[in-house]
Amino acid sequence: MLTLDIVKDWLKTMTPAFSHYYVGKMDGKQDDSLGVYNLKRTSGAPGVAIGGLPATKVLTKQVSLLIHGTKNNVQTEKKAIELYETLLSCGSFSLPGFQVDFVGLLVPEPVFVDHDDNGIAEYVIEFEIYYRKEG
Repeated sequence: MLTLDIVKDWLKTMTPAFSHYYVGKMDGKQDDSLGVYNLKRTSGAPGVAIGGLPATKVLTKQVSLLIHGTKNNVQTEKKAIELYETLLSCGSFSLPGFQVDFVGLLVPEPVFVDHDDNGIAEYVIEFEIYYRKEG
């Protein structure tokens, strides 16, 4: 299965770049960080075809991104929109061990979730990756 660490490494190749990338937990919450998380609302049966995993061609990975920007809300929003538009324009591509067929955004725009206790603006982007194992 596709892991968040692989997703994080893929996001590091995209524009815009962030100063820090985290998986699962944002230690220290440094400015200009991108946190990569499993989407918590994931529920229900796995998307496995009749015949089990060998018969299943496409799997999905639901991801939530936390953009932990700066105290400048305008700059943080612009960076969140730039990342959103980059994800929106993704075609098919390869990741180590996987072929990605489609990236489907689950929100109509980056969602402003407020400022943290230090006044840092934060946005969330949720998306789904449709992928196949290579080989």
